Amino acid sequence: MININKIKKWHAVYVSSRTEKKISENLNNKGIEAYVPLVKTMRQWSDRKKMVELPLLNGYVFVKISSTENDKVMQTKGIVNFVRSEGKFATIRDLEIDRLKQLVELGYHMEVNGINKEYKEGDKVKINSGSLKGIEGYVIDAKENKQIEVLLESIGQCIRVKLPKEILLSI
Repeated sequence: MININKIKKWHAVYVSSRTEKKISENLNNKGIEAYVPLVKTMRQWSDRKKMVELPLLNGYVFVKISSTENDKVMQTKGIVNFVRSEGKFATIRDLEIDRLKQLVELGYHMEVNGINKEYKEGDKVKINSGSLKGIEGYVIDAKENKQIEVLLESIGQCIRVKLPKEILLSI
């Protein structure tokens, strides 16, 4: 018989500002699988330019835990709370995390937009070739059909990815 308390699921936690990487490292050191999607971006200071890795989703860390590990997560310095949906800890499907990892690994240019953004009507599309085949989203730039948004519904975040229109299929 499967012990339901041992099944691990992905959840998102709110963390203190600018602590995402450190908290992820601390959780991994505790034996908790943690993930922070990082994107490389060029930063310029008065005397130099440097490529740095920054969290794609500021203030969030994803953790894959069983229900018995909730306290272990909350006892980690810098964690504010679990992201909740309808009063329960929001569960994120493995598929959403896998797609997020895939987008980050492929190095596509990405931006994040909060769920409160007012969306204009757009065509729903599915990527029909390449490494992102099967991912669905919505066209943002209808003139050129180059940008789609992939909505991570569990945490209410949108990720904007620029893709060539040749690999998009209307659905």
